Amino acid sequence: MTERQQNVEFHHLVQQVLREIDRQEAQMHGGAAARMTTSGVSPVRALVDAVISEAAEDGASDIHVEPQASSVRIRIRLDGLLQVRHELPKKVYAVFLSCIKVLAKMDVSQSREPQDGRFTFSREGGDVDVRAATMSSVNGEAIVLRLLPRDGHVWELGALGFSENDEARIRTLLQSPSGITAWVGPMGAGKTTTLYAGLSELNRQETSILTLDDPVEYLLPGVLQIPVREEAGKTFAEMFRHVLRLDAEIFAVGEMRDKETAEVALRAALTGHRVLTTLHADDACLAVLRLLEMHLPPYLLAATLRGVIAQRLVRRICPDCRESYEADPGEAEALGVPAGTTLYRGRGCPACHGTGYRGRMVLAEVLVLTDEMRKEIVHGVEIEELRALAKKAGLQTMREDGREKVLAGETTWEEVRRMLSEA
Repeated sequence: MTERQQNVEFHHLVQQVLREIDRQEAQMHGGAAARMTTSGVSPVRALVDAVISEAAEDGASDIHVEPQASSVRIRIRLDGLLQVRHELPKKVYAVFLSCIKVLAKMDVSQSREPQDGRFTFSREGGDVDVRAATMSSVNGEAIVLRLLPRDGHVWELGALGFSENDEARIRTLLQSPSGITAWVGPMGAGKTTTLYAGLSELNRQETSILTLDDPVEYLLPGVLQIPVREEAGKTFAEMFRHVLRLDAEIFAVGEMRDKETAEVALRAALTGHRVLTTLHADDACLAVLRLLEMHLPPYLLAATLRGVIAQRLVRRICPDCRESYEADPGEAEALGVPAGTTLYRGRGCPACHGTGYRGRMVLAEVLVLTDEMRKEIVHGVEIEELRALAKKAGLQTMREDGREKVLAGETTWEEVRRMLSEA
């Protein structure tokens, strides 16, 4: 469906809802006893379904529905950035929001306190798990929907955009017979996607793999996947201790967010298990210091940490409107190339909703620990010293990776600078 067709359908559904609201208001004013409920307003459910279906079809990760002064804005997060798609009259939004609350088993009468809920949305392309969160604002109650496709499509490692050298290093880490490998970066950097791409390569009939996630975003046949319900009082560390008894060779832990979880991971690695996990850190070397700041014994960390993959996601240039141009002096200087070097960008077209970008790829740096690094970690390594050792061992920084991808015409320098503040 084209963007114009989506807008026409949305407008048509909004008008249907308005007519239904007017009809029910007329009934109430006429003395009818019936109160207006979302269950009796089928156009409202059709409107909710249309908004979620459109976002899912476009590959959005989130839907933001935000009251403004005189209307309600609907934005979707596509390729990491928010795009405005529609506006709702506030009169329609009241029943639109109530419908979602009913679906997510929230308290429809509560509008001041934050609420969380979830439901499954069924569509032709497959079921989608929807996580809903509300929050009161000065203009009314806002709601954000996180979309998690139930099919859990797992990417292949080779399709994520890693350089040939980084991909080889990651495969070496994945094949380590024991130890910890961590994927790091901010929220939305694709850490879990890459981790599961690696798990997919390790998934063999003769290998026992177990995952702990909150929530489970990808489904891997043959892998024992366990959801961690922290709201129910179950922590990653507590669940990790229990699953250590289940005789798995490989554990994937959704996030190593505290000392307790990290200590269990160290113990598992020391007893011969492979542990794959994620961590919030700006780059690969800072991740090592972040683990040390959790007050883990340096000698145990040095003995068990195999490597760190730091990454960001940048948008790919849209293949349908890709065009060449000559680099301006500022770009040329930043990239270390002569002025006038041929670069590429997207003009903007219907296929990319006018952005010039479609899809995303990884910028990465892969740190594989050496014996020299391990010795320094034990003795209290400083960040600059660790960076120097990493460079000596062949680490290519995310900035350097971005430069190569710009010169190859895969993304733009503007996009690399957006994701890497130091670029």
